Amino acid sequence: MRVPYLDILRAVAVIWMIIFHVAYDVRMFNLNEINFAEGFWFAFPRVIAGTFLFCVGISLNYTHAEKVKSTAMLKRLKKLGLSALLVSLGTYLVFPSQWIYFGTLHCILVGSLLGAFFVHHRKAAWIVMLCLIFLQYVAGFDIKWVSNVLQRPSMDFIPIYPWFWVILAGLLMGPYLSRNSFLMSLKTPKIFDLLGRHSLVIYLVHQPFIFGLLSLYQYLDKK
Repeated sequence: MRVPYLDILRAVAVIWMIIFHVAYDVRMFNLNEINFAEGFWFAFPRVIAGTFLFCVGISLNYTHAEKVKSTAMLKRLKKLGLSALLVSLGTYLVFPSQWIYFGTLHCILVGSLLGAFFVHHRKAAWIVMLCLIFLQYVAGFDIKWVSNVLQRPSMDFIPIYPWFWVILAGLLMGPYLSRNSFLMSLKTPKIFDLLGRHSLVIYLVHQPFIFGLLSLYQYLDKK
């Protein structure tokens, strides 16, 4: 089942992601001086990751509407698992000092598995979500110990704690959004429909494509 507003939201996240990675890769080639450690460019990728995770939570309501569908979940986990493995392997080969060991896709993989069991236990979902928010943003209990143990920085580190709260937020908000006649009657522009339907493929191929173009530009510029 295709949900118009969900495809549009995914498409917006894809567009933001491409914009960010163009800027990030250009910086890697020393073609701009953007500081990604603070301000807008620090917050931007986290908003993008959060949007993807929120969409994951919403989609769980449709995938497991009547009951948890183990077959559909296993199929999705295989696809996500292979994709996450490709991201880890690819970044390890190209950027071994900051490869992605638990990025957005890895978080989506684990979050999809955990989130499925909350679709029909919404009170528990509320409790867990509020506990995660309290622990992270009020009590200040963060996840830095994970990266400290691994002693390895990463280009994309989106741990399941505390980010699982965003998936739960999407799961809990999904039914309310789906009852909104305006959102459900939206006409998805063709380009947004394309981006929304194929967001995973675009996620996997856009970075090698951008990086390849910049490498070619740098090579030709030196000749």
